Amino acid sequence: MKKSIIFIISVFALFLAFSMGTYAATKYKFTFDGKNKEVDVQIINKKAYVPLDSIVGLYGGKVAYDNKTKTYAVTSKAPTKDAPASQSSMTKTIKDVTIRIDKVVQDADSLKIYVSYINKSKKEAMTGDSLTKIVVNGKQHGFDFDFNFSRYYDKDVPHAADFIEAGVTEKSVIFFKPVTGDKINIVLNANFEDYRFNDVKIQK
Repeated sequence: MKKSIIFIISVFALFLAFSMGTYAATKYKFTFDGKNKEVDVQIINKKAYVPLDSIVGLYGGKVAYDNKTKTYAVTSKAPTKDAPASQSSMTKTIKDVTIRIDKVVQDADSLKIYVSYINKSKKEAMTGDSLTKIVVNGKQHGFDFDFNFSRYYDKDVPHAADFIEAGVTEKSVIFFKPVTGDKINIVLNANFEDYRFNDVKIQK
């Protein structure tokens, strides 16, 4: 009984402290997938807490409260582990440099990954076509320079510069030998950072 009373008093004290702004004195930075977000962060007992609706909102979800049942219902659009890649998951940003997979197409000649490098940082960024890897059917395939070199020029496709200036967007087509399967995992690179895309659908 005493423990219950102590718990109730503690909860009330914590609520009162929040309402008085005890934990809002210091501003903290919050990033999500490499992007800065305006979210209030509270530090309690050396642990970071953020509002439920703010976190769910980052995934495009919503929070609803049922006063009768005292229940918070979360509807989330966050991708599940086994879900195929959506358009949003085809774009990833690290330190203000974005890689977007525009499409993946395969024909009898090759598997082609159409990529956009978007440099939103304030300094030069390095692209990484030659560091690209794909995984299909449990097997990894690395970038083949000779296979790509002839196709860059024979097929007259975009080829991003090795270094792009701030504010620049460049496109590339990266070639691999044809694979068996409908989906692949892709590891792309910019500024020696790995950008991972899972279950990317192959157009044929």
